[in-house]
Amino acid sequence: MKEHFRAESELREFQSKIGYKFKRLELLKNALMHTSFVNELGLDKTMSNQRLEYLGDAVIELAVTKAIFEMLPDADEGLLTSIRSELVCTAGLCRVANDIGLGYYLVLGKGAQKSGERENPTVLEDAYEALAGAIYIDGGWRKASSFVVRTMKVFILNAMSDSSKISRFSDRKSALQAELQKNGPVKINYKLKKTEGPPHERIFYIQVILDGKAIGTGMGNSKKEAEQNAAGEALEKLSAGRL
Repeated sequence: MKEHFRAESELREFQSKIGYKFKRLELLKNALMHTSFVNELGLDKTMSNQRLEYLGDAVIELAVTKAIFEMLPDADEGLLTSIRSELVCTAGLCRVANDIGLGYYLVLGKGAQKSGERENPTVLEDAYEALAGAIYIDGGWRKASSFVVRTMKVFILNAMSDSSKISRFSDRKSALQAELQKNGPVKINYKLKKTEGPPHERIFYIQVILDGKAIGTGMGNSKKEAEQNAAGEALEKLSAGRL
C-alpha cells in the first residue's frame, strides 16, 4: 500500500505543475491510481480512477467545446466538431498528459510498470480524464474547466491555426480569427466605417480592428459581405508579412 500514499512532496510538486491545489487530497490520489494496482492488491474496484475517468470525460468535452465555441465565433458546426475531435481523443489527451508529466505520478501495479503502461496513450488519456473529474468534484465547474483549458491551451490554439484546416473554414472571418490566435487568444472587432448610395443600392465599408488598429477594410452590398472582404484583406496582409 505504500505507493498509494505517494510522498507528500511529490503530490505538492504535481499540484504545483497543474496549477491546482486539492482541498481533498484523497481525490488526487484516487485519480492517480490505475486499475492494475487495485487488482494486484485485491482492493475495492472503486479505489481505481475509472469512476473519475467517466466523469472527467464529460468535463473535458464540455470545457473544450465551450472554449473553441467562444474563440471561433464565426466557425460553423462542422469545423468546430472537427477541431474538438482532434483535441478530445486518445492522441490529443495523451499529448496533454505528457505535457504535464502525468505518467510519472501514476500508481501502477508491478506488472503494468514492467510492461510500460506508464507511457501507454490510453492509460494517460484515462488518467487525465480522471484528474479533470477529481478537480470537478473538489473545486467545481469553474476550477475544472479552467484546468482543462489551461493545460490544453497550446494544443487548442495549434488545432485552430493548423494551415490544413484554414482552407476548410466556411468564411474568411473564421480563418482570420484562427490565424491571429496562433500566438495566443485575441479579440477582433468589425467596425462600420461609412455607407454610400441610396437605400436600395447601399454600399457598406467595414474595417476589421485588432488592438485598436485597422488591419483590413472591405466593402459590400451588405455588412456581412463587407466584413468578409475586410477579413480577406487582412488575411492577404498576413500572408504577405505586412501585419
